[in-house]
Amino acid sequence: MHSVAKLCLAIPGALAALAMALFAAPAQANLVQNGSFEVVTATITSVFSAGGVANWSNSPPFLEGEAIVLPSWFTNGCLFCPNVGVAGPLPQYSPDGGNWVFSDGNFMNSPITQTITGLVPGNFYQLSFYQGLVQDTEPNVTTPGPVTGSWIVSLGSSVWNSAPMAADGSIPTISNWALQTVSLKAQNATEVLSFLSVGTGDPPLVLLDGVNLTEVPEPTSAALLALGFVGLGAVYRRTRWQRIAG
Repeated sequence: MHSVAKLCLAIPGALAALAMALFAAPAQANLVQNGSFEVVTATITSVFSAGGVANWSNSPPFLEGEAIVLPSWFTNGCLFCPNVGVAGPLPQYSPDGGNWVFSDGNFMNSPITQTITGLVPGNFYQLSFYQGLVQDTEPNVTTPGPVTGSWIVSLGSSVWNSAPMAADGSIPTISNWALQTVSLKAQNATEVLSFLSVGTGDPPLVLLDGVNLTEVPEPTSAALLALGFVGLGAVYRRTRWQRIAG
């Protein structure tokens, strides 16, 4: 009886150790390279295709609606000096810090893309990023007023629309940085991750930073963890009753 009692008392500790081991599993690596847009050759705000943004690309038409924005824009007081400013209280940094990207949602916009490798076909991947929305100010060019915007995001054939945003440069207000998260399914080992801005108004500058893509843990791991906790509770209740009953 003593050996059985010791085994019952030992099982909860083993299950607790199992649960701690599962929780302590290493964080998934970000499959996106330069997801914070920090590796660039630009020294000031620049159109995206000329900014030397490592690992990312776009194919602008004759004019380009995308730009890489460096923190110096804030101290300079303009996005593209001397005439292009921001309508509304936009912080210098996104929650991710450092550089960020904007894309005009209704003028000469093109997808910002990166080829992702090492995917497992049929598996799901969690994509997260920060987005925001502002209207710029260009005297005698833009008209302050309501704007809307969002991102059409795709990983290969998996497509998702981010949360819609609204701002108004005449008030002025912005849609401040907010985290977006979605699970997308990979169909192939190599897929193109794409961000295409969409919007209305004159102009809607859709913001992007902190792009992160990680594999969603297998359901078996979560099930094993749940099973461990169920077993832990059952063994605890049984051994407690045995102690009470003598």
